[in-house]
Amino acid sequence: MVGKRRPTLPRRSLLRLTGAIGAGVVGTGLVGTRARAQGEMLTVSGAGVNVKQMPAAVGNGTVPLRESFSFDAHYAQCIIEDNAEAFAMPTFAMGTVTIDAHQFFMGMYANDVALVSIKRNAAGLLVAKLTGTLGCATYAGTAETVVGSRTATEPAFYEIEAVDGGEGGGEAGDSFTFTVYFDSAQSPLNYAIFGPNPAFTGTMVSGEITIGPPVLLPLT
Repeated sequence: MVGKRRPTLPRRSLLRLTGAIGAGVVGTGLVGTRARAQGEMLTVSGAGVNVKQMPAAVGNGTVPLRESFSFDAHYAQCIIEDNAEAFAMPTFAMGTVTIDAHQFFMGMYANDVALVSIKRNAAGLLVAKLTGTLGCATYAGTAETVVGSRTATEPAFYEIEAVDGGEGGGEAGDSFTFTVYFDSAQSPLNYAIFGPNPAFTGTMVSGEITIGPPVLLPLT
């Protein structure tokens, strides 16, 4: 079990983060050359559920794992609250382990968020990039042992890619990917389980991602 502490990062990650934030100060919320000329300012927010298919504990099938997420320009989180069924989990340093039913939890919480860019991809969809640092708590239980904690966190650097396909959520083309960069010294548990740069994503089955002009109201 890893004690709770304020996120810190190795120098190389801090330099990378500093560069990303610097880029965000210049380009945040600008879409294409025409939009830059017009000074169009956009912001991003969203929430939903991604479902990923994990190998079944027995046989060659798969079992669904639901991963909820929410984010805006100030806060982001991604959580797997529970696993209804046992599943086989390929880990980075411990081989493939069988996680018992109701014995897996992962929560990533980021109060440090920088909106780096908003651009259009080749398909014409709006894509936002956000970066920052987070704390990640992971708990996993097998028939033989339990590791981690549902509350104690390890620090990491992250990058979010959020795609707005229009009204309609995942069916319209919305997607959310949370890539996390775990350091083996500062995040030993999560590094051993997920590796140095896992991407948390899946099929978006509910929710909505919105990239558009901010809604402003006077303080009353």
